[in-house]
Amino acid sequence: MGDHSNVTAALAAVDEDYYTLRPDGSLVTQSTAAGAIVETLGRLDVRTGMRVLEIGTGSGFSGALLSELVGPQGSVVSVDVVAGLSERARELHGSRGRTNVDLVTGDGALGAPGHGDFDRIVAWTTPRLLPGVWVEQVARGAVIVTPVELAPSVRTAAILRARVDPERGPEGEYLFAGRYVEMHGEELDQWLVPPRGVDALVCARDGRELWISAPWATEDGEAARRALKVVADGDTARVRVLEPGESAVDLTAYLYARHPEDISVVGLGGPAWGVGSADADGAAVFTAADAGSAVHGGGPAPLERVHAWVAEWREAGRPGYADLWPVLTRTDGGWRVRAELAGV
Repeated sequence: MGDHSNVTAALAAVDEDYYTLRPDGSLVTQSTAAGAIVETLGRLDVRTGMRVLEIGTGSGFSGALLSELVGPQGSVVSVDVVAGLSERARELHGSRGRTNVDLVTGDGALGAPGHGDFDRIVAWTTPRLLPGVWVEQVARGAVIVTPVELAPSVRTAAILRARVDPERGPEGEYLFAGRYVEMHGEELDQWLVPPRGVDALVCARDGRELWISAPWATEDGEAARRALKVVADGDTARVRVLEPGESAVDLTAYLYARHPEDISVVGLGGPAWGVGSADADGAAVFTAADAGSAVHGGGPAPLERVHAWVAEWREAGRPGYADLWPVLTRTDGGWRVRAELAGV
């Protein structure tokens, strides 16, 4: 969905390496892949003359693309919690004569008070809710494209496109696959353990930090720590769960819609983490390394539950993101976003 032609033209006008590479040739850590940026900005539908709020400055590359899209008559406000990134982007934009981008250092959850009203908001970081202050800072009919968590556990995110109705507030239009680092109010010195939403954390004998996020773990932290110790100190194995051609991404989307309260997210040490099932005796989760298999450690119940979910998903016709519908509910601080299966 979305017209990518103007984004493709902007991509041709902006030197990606100029923004994403440091003088020594290393990649700026907070860079987003160009393909993901093009996909997201295509769905944002930015037009000449618009006022755009960007949450997450990163390397400055996406801000430069937005600068091209809005043109000299438009403006971009880009907010990042890391002052060094804001300052770097300001220098790079200035050197290229991009005068329609305003860099702000601050907590993106607060938007950019005093800079609106915005026609578009795009975020490259994941809030727990759709923040209410963002909705307060937009113009009539504005579009917001942001990752947002679809379950009580952290890292259960998809990307939402919502349109703001002046009377009814934000209305979800659709969801698509994608996630970014969790939104946080201060600069981080590590990215491996989420800055929020972790219910238990243990250190394995080899130094790996394992963590878990799940509603049951929130209620019983001691049981959650036991589960992590079982996985950390015992044997784990990859168990083939999906058939060739089946998509773990689609399965995960189905779980977000049908079993959001039952999902457990487990960090396996370093960058490895997965979504699946866990209890006090172990876990079985899908990871990016081999999405057709589940990493299983400990007792049999979590793996049995995953097999049951897969059977249920197959019976439903293997729905995925294209079959999801976003449902927004007003709550303290903004709008909670959950997924439902369209037509069900």
